[in-house]
Amino acid sequence: MTSLNELKSRTIHTYNEVLEKIQRRLKKIKLLPPSHARTRLNRIKTIYLRKLDIVYNIVSSELDNIITTLGIVSGLHPFYKELFKIYIGYTPESLIKYYRRKKSILKRIYDNHRYPIKITSDEREARIRYRSGVGRILSVIKRRKKTLELLRNTIIELSKMPTIEEEDVKVIVAGMPQVGKSTLISRLSTAKPEIAHYPFTTKTIIVGHRTIDPSKRIVFIDTPGILDRPLEYKNEIEMKAVLALKYLADKTIYLFDVSPSSYYGFNEQLRVLHDVLGIIENNNIIICINKIDITPPSAIEEARVLLSKILKDKPILEISAKEGIGLNKLLETILKDP
Repeated sequence: MTSLNELKSRTIHTYNEVLEKIQRRLKKIKLLPPSHARTRLNRIKTIYLRKLDIVYNIVSSELDNIITTLGIVSGLHPFYKELFKIYIGYTPESLIKYYRRKKSILKRIYDNHRYPIKITSDEREARIRYRSGVGRILSVIKRRKKTLELLRNTIIELSKMPTIEEEDVKVIVAGMPQVGKSTLISRLSTAKPEIAHYPFTTKTIIVGHRTIDPSKRIVFIDTPGILDRPLEYKNEIEMKAVLALKYLADKTIYLFDVSPSSYYGFNEQLRVLHDVLGIIENNNIIICINKIDITPPSAIEEARVLLSKILKDKPILEISAKEGIGLNKLLETILKDP
């Protein structure tokens, strides 16, 4: 499995950047001086062939760069690959096949134009073949230049995201907006400087760490709020939360807020919990009733009774992320083997 660090040194160039590079290189090519050994036609054909070679080699090199970069993405954890698919609209594997086909087309265009320039005895024919060859070579990357720009930006943003190691205990903190997810991560993390906000196409994933011992680290991930809607109606930011749950979580903490100031009712939060339970691929979920410092005991007890009937043997903890109440018990529960 490849690492996000391998993406940091990769740069996908836009069509305009490739075009500018070609133009800079072509400006350096000068017509050879007259010579008894070279006719004007031969000198002109030599220039056209050299320029065509430059255009072809730059575009071919860029396609190789794209294919190599997509290969790195293809080897990443499924979480990152799914993020890539959401924002590009294609899997890295399908794009690799696409750009490999483009490589074959590019070589055919190059061969079909280079040889006629080489053998022609007509200066006008050489010029027409050269211009046609350059235009068709550039069209290989021009036709989907918007995808190229999106690909470039996605690779940049992916490379900024946190690298999550396989040996880490990965804990997703889930729940509806305003239930205290970010506050909980800030209290559970070893130190505030270890909490980082990672941008991804204007959105944010918050990651915190807690080192248990030199060989064990818990990674807490605050995904964007999962709203109370069917999966097929979720927007991109909500789908990121879904993917984090599905592909990343060793354990999941689901937060309830049943305080008088809660933004969502208990039944709304419960329906989203059912959504989450249908997404995660393991059974390691911990239910936390948060904000117990501002919630009447009767409301806490009512929520606990209802949740116990539904969840049966799942842990149900009472905590206050803001005040630090119950967090040691929560850490103990996280570290227990499934």
